[in-house]
Amino acid sequence: MKFILIVFIILFSNFILANEESNGEVEVINLYETKSLDQMVLDNLNNKDKIVEMEEDESLIVSEEVETIETEVQQIEITKYNFIQNSEIKDLKNYFNNLQKINSKILQAQIISYLENLQLNLENDKDNEIFFLIVNYFKSIGQINKSYELVQNYALTENINFGFYTGIKLNYLLSTFQLNEACNLREELNSNIKLDNFFLEKLDIFCLILNNNLSEANLLNSILIETENNLDAYYQYLFALISNSSEKLIIDKGIKNLEINEDLIFLYSAMTRIAELPFSHEFYELDKKNLSIPIILNQASPIDLRIKAANESFLENLITSDSLAALYMSADFNSDQLNNPKETIKSISNNEELSMAFLFKLVNIQIFPKDRLDVLIQFWKFAKKYNLEEIAYKLSNNMLSSIEATSENIIYGPQIASAYIFNNNYEMALTWIELYESAKQIDSQSIYARVLLDLYSSKDLNTFINSINFTLNNYNDEQQNQNAELLFVLKEVMDLDINSNTKINLNKIFDERSMPSIFLFNEINNSIISVNEDEFLIYSVISLNGKNWNNIHPEHLKLILNGYLKYKDGALFRNLILEILKNYKFLI
Repeated sequence: MKFILIVFIILFSNFILANEESNGEVEVINLYETKSLDQMVLDNLNNKDKIVEMEEDESLIVSEEVETIETEVQQIEITKYNFIQNSEIKDLKNYFNNLQKINSKILQAQIISYLENLQLNLENDKDNEIFFLIVNYFKSIGQINKSYELVQNYALTENINFGFYTGIKLNYLLSTFQLNEACNLREELNSNIKLDNFFLEKLDIFCLILNNNLSEANLLNSILIETENNLDAYYQYLFALISNSSEKLIIDKGIKNLEINEDLIFLYSAMTRIAELPFSHEFYELDKKNLSIPIILNQASPIDLRIKAANESFLENLITSDSLAALYMSADFNSDQLNNPKETIKSISNNEELSMAFLFKLVNIQIFPKDRLDVLIQFWKFAKKYNLEEIAYKLSNNMLSSIEATSENIIYGPQIASAYIFNNNYEMALTWIELYESAKQIDSQSIYARVLLDLYSSKDLNTFINSINFTLNNYNDEQQNQNAELLFVLKEVMDLDINSNTKINLNKIFDERSMPSIFLFNEINNSIISVNEDEFLIYSVISLNGKNWNNIHPEHLKLILNGYLKYKDGALFRNLILEILKNYKFLI
């Protein structure tokens, strides 16, 4: 039987990816938009009223209705007098330095929202310094889009830091490949504006090349070479490629041997894309979060690197699941690979990004619903192995409605219910659980799915605590000492009616996990007692900098949870507990 492979999903600028193989037929079930990936990403980044996909009751409403993963809080009230504005600038610099590695997405989102909503008067010298620190902080944590949004909201032409803010705007436009806008902005700038590393001069040359004015570009580049004390070899390498220059400086040495100026990575990224060069994994590591979008949009880069960057961007709410699905589907697998999935999976088993893309594509090409569900279950299991189940469930959303409640499919009821739960469709999740229990009776799988449903669908704190109580009453893994510690902490904080093992382990007399200094610990405790929420937020998150939930000292964790039980009337508490349970592997 002759098969025709039609694989199409996305347009990259004016490029349509299509692939036909004559030696096998595989039908692609297209569940996604054919809008270009560039446009899908930019729509998500530029739409100030965007609503990022996630469960309603897990959303953190940021300024201008931006939702952030797994958090539900009310819009923070804009205040004029607050902890930040009452702090000394030297202290604020230390605060921001100690807020660089927040591993909790919920608390990171809360910090961003809090800082975005500060009401600042930039005519006031101190407010002006605070604004500069916040814009710089957002860029430093991989949120240059947030820096750009803040800068756009203020008139900064006469500001003392105008050059810095101009750099933010230009870098954002370059990173999102809005080259016309970047060049137009450059033309509007006063000639007296100077930026470090000859950034504006290099941008001028790049814009001239884009406008096909090569003679002037070569002239200005010659002047640049004479002017720079330390030649920017990487820029010259890219310039030679995109200008077809006869002076191909150190091209033969290759990209990896050239020194890269990290302050110019966004300009480099735009030039790299124009040159149709791939980004390397080493380049990505220079600034993973800020470079994720340029790498996603660079078609010449290895697909596994682009998927890796896209996974990161999706979890940071920078792209939607539609954009992620489009990129997954663009991975190029031939009909032989698709028709021999076991061999293919084995051959790429050491590459989780390619494996995820292959399984996702394999799901989409299945003709028969039963085969599609079988591969979908395999996709979910593989994702869970690499802690990518949130991505897998979100990518599966368009497929769930096609799964019929047949006797063959009902045996997967708990897994299907879990996928519906993570896509905020609790009604369908309950339907599949009940179908499973009717056919198979209640068992550990259905109990787990019901617990998951109760935890995620609970609308108020009391209901959530009751669900937690039920969950932990059914938890009997006593092999993990760390989990026993967590049970003890949760029991104390929420006054749960559960058993917790408090027997002294004489093999572990001392705890190697560090505690915050007594002074920081005391400040956090005092801010809880005095209900100083801004101070508690900043100090508590500083105390968690660089730490995962499962390596925090139990006494420290207890203090933090007691504080967030009261913070904003417990608005963050539910999602923090879910995040902690995931981190401890209690939940998927």
